[in-house]
Amino acid sequence: MDMEKLQTLDKLPLTEAQETATKLIDRRKTRKVVAMGLERDISNARSSAEVSRIMWQVYLSGNGLGTVGSQWKSFYKGV
Repeated sequence: MDMEKLQTLDKLPLTEAQETATKLIDRRKTRKVVAMGLERDISNARSSAEVSRIMWQVYLSGNGLGTVGSQWKSFYKGV
């Protein structure tokens, strides 16, 4: 994931932040159903700060620092 883009998501206008975040999702490492859920969450975000929060959680989870017992993760684990 491009750290420079990740660090500037909250400073972008909402639509630009959403487009950038969607492009940051690594399709090779992410299951299709999870990618679709992320895209839905990103498109439903009401601010660029929320888009940034979603992508930081994705980044941390991808590096083994996700939230243990997360409802989001539990739901998509079995799908």
